[in-house]
Amino acid sequence: MADASWGNCKSCRFFAGNSDEPSDNDVQSCNQSELKKFALLVSADSGCNAYEAQVGESVPIGGEPAPAMH
Repeated sequence: MADASWGNCKSCRFFAGNSDEPSDNDVQSCNQSELKKFALLVSADSGCNAYEAQVGESVPIGGEPAPAMH
């Protein structure tokens, strides 16, 4: 699969969206080669580790981790 980066489907090159800026509720097929055989329908705000950024997009960097709860 991809390089184990995680990201949202709406900015993934495998999301078969019809818009340059899909809303979080848009649902389209996932065209990642190893997942395509499952005919997955995913929402734009879904995500996985087969993520590959679209040209011109980058993987969002998370903030500080949450403090541990005791």
